[in-house]
Amino acid sequence: MISVILVVAAYTYGPLLGLFAFAMFTRRRPLDRWVPVVAIAAPLLCYAVDHYQATLFGDYRIGLEILVLNGALTFAGLWLFSRPRD
Repeated sequence: MISVILVVAAYTYGPLLGLFAFAMFTRRRPLDRWVPVVAIAAPLLCYAVDHYQATLFGDYRIGLEILVLNGALTFAGLWLFSRPRD
């Protein structure tokens, strides 16, 4: 049961981690209408990576590293849909 809770937390806290890191480490302003799209797309991409991990990585299994991947995808998506602060 604890492993299920940790997996759910990895999918839900990933975008929060990415949003927090983006705000703390950049001075860019994300375009407001793209933030929800990025926050939903990142967990969906992580689910796809988790589903096809045998094809992508062979014998390696992603566990809770999905949280880091989720946060990184969110950070990258926000960087893609942002502009420099004036």
